[in-house]
Amino acid sequence: MKDSTVYSERLGIIRDEQFQAAMSRLGLGDFVRAEPTTSGLFGQNVFVTTTKGEYVLRGAPHWVKGIDDTEFRRDDRVQFTGETYFANALHERTGVPVPWPFLHEQTDDIFGWPFIVMARMPGYCFDERGIVKAIGEEDRRGIARALAINLVEMQRLTSPFPGAFNPTTVALEPFPNGYVDWATREIGAMIRSAHRVTEEDRSFIAAAAERARAAGDPATYSFLHIDYKLNNLTVMQDGGSWRVTGLFDLHEARYGDGAHDLVRQACSYLDFDPPRAPEYVRGYLERLPDDPARRERLPLYILNDRMKFWQYFTDPAHSLPYFADKTFANWSARYVDAILNLL
Repeated sequence: MKDSTVYSERLGIIRDEQFQAAMSRLGLGDFVRAEPTTSGLFGQNVFVTTTKGEYVLRGAPHWVKGIDDTEFRRDDRVQFTGETYFANALHERTGVPVPWPFLHEQTDDIFGWPFIVMARMPGYCFDERGIVKAIGEEDRRGIARALAINLVEMQRLTSPFPGAFNPTTVALEPFPNGYVDWATREIGAMIRSAHRVTEEDRSFIAAAAERARAAGDPATYSFLHIDYKLNNLTVMQDGGSWRVTGLFDLHEARYGDGAHDLVRQACSYLDFDPPRAPEYVRGYLERLPDDPARRERLPLYILNDRMKFWQYFTDPAHSLPYFADKTFANWSARYVDAILNLL
């Protein structure tokens, strides 16, 4: 057994004795082995096997910034505090299969940072491209339905106010002026740091924000994952039907308008498996009460979601040739049109 290994650039070198100390502290048995995870953009996770079971250790929490901040500030408490809160709330108040146990160790004496240890969830974790090659159309249709059903179940977790964990106070706090205002301010913050946003883009976004503000906030504020997509869950076939067996990566979770969480996976389907988009969107909507104003708010949420990708992939450090001849408005408009056509 190796004495120490680099499991990711972010986590750095971890010694076997550190894994043992962490598992002993949490009462999870004797360390057997660890292995890198096969997915995950940020490199925070590592698989750990002990004499008591299979786990995921999540470490090196994010640097964070509030919506009005210009610089990231190191705050090792807010990410894992928020993730633990939402994992517990989903476990206690819904049927969503979040990892359980979900244990947050707040001290940093073992690794140099606090950490989470959670159960490793059963099933398959696909990515948006790989699933099309890995399984057939009928199974992909079943998975799209399973994702819609799970999204509805997630949103049984509600709050009297829209809000999230504040990076400064490390407490769940309401958004001062409601969710539509927050989503508008959030996209404004992304625009300020984006490398290529035209006046046409700004006008396009402003029109969507005005439309959403006129509609107002939803009647109910529900749990939002914000990065709800295939990569952040596991699925498996059970009795001939597919179901979601694990939901994780809760670092962007908040309370707000449930329609916002429809967007990420719907856009993914439009890009990589278009026939699944209507199955997913309609599978979600048919299980909810009718809300005519949802149509007015969704364009803002779609643009909010797409701006995160635009901001990243037009940055010279990560730029893709695909975006070179596009503006944000003409690139993102097709997602708005396509999703609204499915309502």
